[in-house]
Amino acid sequence: MKIIDSVQDAVQQVAAFEGQASDFRLTISQQLLDPVGINMAIITDHVLKRGWEPDSFLQGDGFRTYRYKNME
Repeated sequence: MKIIDSVQDAVQQVAAFEGQASDFRLTISQQLLDPVGINMAIITDHVLKRGWEPDSFLQGDGFRTYRYKNME
């Protein structure tokens, strides 16, 4: 598991993934989760462009791992 600490790295991970949305995991550093949510909004915009939507997340020590699914 690689913990991502930049928006650019997260966007690249989303764009480069080949497979089903349900198999994709995005582990984001807690430092990237700004109070306003701008960083996650940018990342989520790229997720939505793939036809995916957020499914859930797991909170870890200093990070969150996000799961996605195909849009319904």
